[in-house]
Amino acid sequence: ALVAAQGGRMMHTARVETLGIGDVGDLWDAVALVEYPSAKAFVAIATSPEVSAIGAHRAAGLAGQLLIQCRTL
Repeated sequence: ALVAAQGGRMMHTARVETLGIGDVGDLWDAVALVEYPSAKAFVAIATSPEVSAIGAHRAAGLAGQLLIQCRTL
């Protein structure tokens, strides 16, 4: 709901089965691909009071996390 409110959308979520290249052990078990309408919208979401409010739960529930910004070619 936070992403959609800023015009973004959840494009894909999946469980990680195997890692073809690289080694992170069993650390990663799920991935999500989210599209934001702009970098400004992403920053607005990431710095929102709503995201801050769930930060403790996110930290407690995640052993690790990657956040990778990409641009469509």
